[in-house]
Parts: sequence; C-alpha cells; structure tokens
Amino acid sequence: MDSSSISSISSIIAIASRHPVGRQVVRRRWKVAVVAGVLWAGGFASSSASAQMPAQRLEDLANEALKATGTFQPASAASLESAAAELRQALVPLEKLLQRSASGADWKTYLDWPALQSQAASGKTADPAVLRRLEQLLDATETGLEMPEFVRVRKAVAKYAEVADAARGDGASRTSQRLNSLASALRSASTTGTAENLATVQPILERLGDTGQAPGLVAAVRGAASRPNILLDVHEDLLAQAVNRAIDQTAPVDEVVLGTRVCGSGHTSGTVRLDFVPSRDRAAIDIVFAATNIADTRGTQGPVTVRSRGVTSLGARRRFFLDEHTVSSSPVEATAATDTTITGLSISSRFGKRFIQKIANRKIAETKPQAEAIAEGRARSRLRQQFAEQTEPALAQFREQFQSRVRWPLKAQGLYPEMLHMNTTDTTLSIVARKSLATQLAAASLPPASVPGNLITARVHESAINNVLEEKLGGRVITQADVDRLARERNAKMPESLGNDPEQKPWAVTFAKERPVTVSVEDGRVKVMVRGDKFVSGDRSFPGMDIWATYALASSAQGMHLIREGDVQIYPPGFKPGGSEKLTMAETSLRRILQKRFDKLCQQVIDIPDLPLQGELAAAGPLPMNQLMSRKDGWLVAGWRQRDPMVHGSRGMPGETIIHEKIVPAEVLSSGTVAEEQRLAVAR
Repeated sequence: MDSSSISSISSIIAIASRHPVGRQVVRRRWKVAVVAGVLWAGGFASSSASAQMPAQRLEDLANEALKATGTFQPASAASLESAAAELRQALVPLEKLLQRSASGADWKTYLDWPALQSQAASGKTADPAVLRRLEQLLDATETGLEMPEFVRVRKAVAKYAEVADAARGDGASRTSQRLNSLASALRSASTTGTAENLATVQPILERLGDTGQAPGLVAAVRGAASRPNILLDVHEDLLAQAVNRAIDQTAPVDEVVLGTRVCGSGHTSGTVRLDFVPSRDRAAIDIVFAATNIADTRGTQGPVTVRSRGVTSLGARRRFFLDEHTVSSSPVEATAATDTTITGLSISSRFGKRFIQKIANRKIAETKPQAEAIAEGRARSRLRQQFAEQTEPALAQFREQFQSRVRWPLKAQGLYPEMLHMNTTDTTLSIVARKSLATQLAAASLPPASVPGNLITARVHESAINNVLEEKLGGRVITQADVDRLARERNAKMPESLGNDPEQKPWAVTFAKERPVTVSVEDGRVKVMVRGDKFVSGDRSFPGMDIWATYALASSAQGMHLIREGDVQIYPPGFKPGGSEKLTMAETSLRRILQKRFDKLCQQVIDIPDLPLQGELAAAGPLPMNQLMSRKDGWLVAGWRQRDPMVHGSRGMPGETIIHEKIVPAEVLSSGTVAEEQRLAVAR
C-alpha cells in the first residue's frame, strides 16, 4: 500500500482545523467571525426545524437557583489560603517575564507590585478593597495586559477578591443577585429555546464557583450544557475514492511443487477496497484485497507433461484503528483457496503410453489435494507477509500525519477539544468532540440530523466557535501592523478593508476579555458581533464599541449564500438605538471610522464556495453543498454531496477510481503452483 491514499483519512479529519478559526490574526477579525467562525464547518443554511433545548430541565434549574438565593455560605480560612496560593503561583511567571523586559520596572510600578506581593502573602487577612483596586489595574486596556502571564494574575486576583469578600460575609447580597440573574437567564433559555440566552450564565457560574456557593447547582447547570458541540461525519464512499482500485494483471508462472517444475502464465483480477467496520469505542477501517487468479500452466516429469488450469481465490484484510490518541492496526488476515482442473496430458515415450497414462492419472489424483494444500499454504503465507509489508509504511505515515496534521496543530493553536471520540458504522466515520474549557459551557441540546446524500456532514454548535474565539482573542490587542506581518508571513492577500488606506490612519483594537467575537444562531440567521474595549486610529484613542451584522442563510441555483440584513451596526456597549441616550462626539467620530471599514469587510452577499479536497481526494472535489441550515438552539449544519459525474464518464465500480498502474502482480497460484512474490500496493 502506498501511504498517500490511506492518509486521506487524516486529511478529512483535519478539514475543520484547516478552516480559519484561530489560525491567523488576519482571519481573527471580523471576517474570522463571518467566514471562519460560521464557515468553520463549511457554511450553514436556513431551516425551519424547531430548536430542541431541554426546556423543562432549564426551568427546573431556574427554580433551584431561586431557592438557593438564601443559602450564602461565608468562605473558610482554607479557601482564602488556597486563593492566596493561586495568586502566588501566578506571580512567578509574571515576575520572570518582567525581569526579562526593559519595561519591567515600569510595569511593577503600575501594578503596585509591593501590594500584590503583600496580598499574596496575607491569606486569611487579605483586604478585599486592595484586591479590587489591583483587579482594576489588571483589567485596564493597557497594551501588554492581554499577555497570558498578566491574564493569569488578573484571574487569580479576581478570584481572591471574591473569596475575601465572601470570607467577611460581604458577598451575600452579590451572591443573591447572581443567583437571580442565573434563574432569569435559564428561564429565558427555557422559554425561547435560544442558546444566546445562556451567554450570561458562564461568568455567573465562574463567580459562584470561585466562592464555593451553591456547588450542586453550579455542577448541575454545567452538566446541562456539556453536550458535544462539534460533530463531523464522513461517508465511506468519499474515502473509498482514494483507496478503491481495480486489479487486472497478467504475469508468468515458474514454480517447483512436489519436485515438478511448472511454467505458464496467470491472470489476476479483483479489487482493493476500503470497508468501514462498526465500532463504538474507536474508528475501525479495513483495507480489503480480494482477487481471483486463473493460471494456465504445464509441468513435465519424465515423459509426462500435464496441462492444467488453476483457479485461486485470494483474500487479505488489515484493520486500522483510529482514536483520539493515535492510529494502530491488527495483524493481516489472509486466505487462499485453489481448485485445479486438468486440461491436457501428453506422453513423450514411444512405448507403454497407455500404461504410463494410467499411472499418471492415478498419481495426479493422489497428489492433487496435497499440491493444492501446499499451494494454498504458500499463498496465504506470502500474501500475509507482503500485505503487511505494503501496508506498514502506510500505517506509519497515517499515524505520523494524524499527529502532525491533526493533534499537534490543534494543540499548538489551542484548538484541541477537551473531549474527542471517534467511531464507525457500516457507512460512516464519526468524530464527536466538545470544545469547552472547565469554565466554559458547551451545547445544551442534541444536534440536527444530516440529510441523505451527504458525503461530509459538519455540525457545529455556536458554543464551540465562541469558546475558541474567547480563548484566542479575549483581551488581545491587534494592530494593523500585526495583520500586515501575518499576511506577509503566510503569503496571504490582505483584505482591502484591513489594509492601508491613504485616507485613514493605522488602526488597533483591544478585544473585550469576555465574548470578544461571538456567533449567535437563530433559525435561518447568523449574527456575528465584535466587542472592542478600545480602538485606536493614528494617535487618537477611542472607547469600546460593539459591532455586529446579521446574515440570512439562503440558497439559489448558483449555490449557498449569506445575505446581510441591513447595515452593519456600531454602538457603545449597552447603547440602545432610538432611545433617549445620544452618542458623544468621540463615539460619533469612531463610529464613522469603523463604519467605513466594516461596510467593506461585511459584504452584502457572501457566496459559499464548493468544498475543495486535498491529496488523494483532490480528484473527488470540490464537493457541492447539499445541506445548509441553522437552528435557534445554536446548531449550525453543513453537508456536502458527491460531485456530479463528468460527462465523459469513467470505467470501474461505483465509488472507484481506476489507476492504470501496477497494483497487484498476477504471479499468483496456478494449479499445484505458488506464484512468484506477490506485491500488494493497496493504494498509491
């Protein structure tokens, strides 16, 4: 087996990771959210399917939250010591960073480093007021505070302040308010069936967890929204196009069996194919070789020459296993069964021909079972050895590519899911994942079903996209220079709206720490929002703005599209258009600057292209989209079907690619013989 074909499986698994979510800053901006976020699974279209939120469960949890409002428990001294220890641990990498930095002394002055160290050492005597002041310093929009070392300290200080308040008994009112807010959000999600209503739940649970309030309720709410939020299904017919081969070869036969040299020719015809095997705990995929050899031979012993036709059925199978950690395989299984028919017998002696013929016929009948058994045994042994030799490089490359194309890139980019499981049915390889950190929520509902005819189906919940974007962009500062640099490094074309504009000065944006870029899904619509805490244009600094656009999901004879509804909306956080509040001059100025850029970036119509395929599957693509839908419980679904057949057609089995090259030599068994060494190239 040439290893490039079986590696197509790892290429398919890597499809989701190749979409732009979290890959580069150019794509992490607004277009990230519209195209990378929404199209991570390839794009999604409208559907009237009703949402499937667990309404009763959410309603019950809302009632439990209301009952818990009077159950505040002051934090213990042990909790304070634990929070202080977390802060001390967080300060270590930050101090190392500041020691290496030329501006380290200035940062320590800004952060009031003596106060940080003092509070970290205080434990049960911590001062909540001092901790809140330090939290405000770390929560500012100063460039540099988005670095992981600062973020870890900020989170540790925030938790420490919460615990210190709770230890003094000052957190009862705040806890009650949070539980009421939690109940309201859960009830809204139960009533509307909309995942967006759960957006405020995550930070509430985190704060309650910091102080150990209502632990049973917190665990129950997290459990209700912890379903897998990424599902990828790949049909066997797609991968078969990279593996399935027809075999049609002829080769000479020259072998010695039971002391007789036998010569002739053998014709081998059959197939090499891929076969999914039902498996619940991991994916199981067989590479199967099945062929028939018809060999016409003759063998001479003394004055007797025997002509025969041998029909040998050959089979080999090797099973590959794929789980979240690696690729493995089972030993090769091989079979061979020979049936020989005598087609002629000649005697070169001038005397005693009848007698010799009689003896020869008896001898042939006596030795036929033994000769066939020897031939079958040799064939199985050679077939098993050679199939293993040919598939071993493919297994090694498949294993390496799974690590290098899937696991390592996703881990390096912080995109590797916290839960990943693979399984197979007779026809489908399924990948089920959950992308959510310990403090994040995942899906609360089951995904929609795929439609018949899909070769690839991607089902992604908005929580997976939003969790990744928060992890990658929360609190980050992105400048035009960053985008320019990454575009050069990746040899990518700069989006016009993000490039240099002679009429506008260089820009920078500081993303919000929570929910910096979000995708909110409704039935047939997707809303994408960017939350910026700070914007810079030239030497001017502006306060935060929320920027959003809503796209309707549509289809036409030309394909699938995202159609923008109305203008791009740009307003300060919490601002209600049409209300009594008015924009300030600074806000109006910033809005004008942003409007010009984002009107270009958020196109009126985004055409979703067919899905290109790579490697051995390239010839099967690009795949047209067959399913496109969104549902208000947060699910986005995209499916791609088989490309329409070419007009000129092709020969071979359905789902099969004919490659006119040597795949399996025809030197297989003839009657009473074993072919020369078989070479099994299951895939190119």
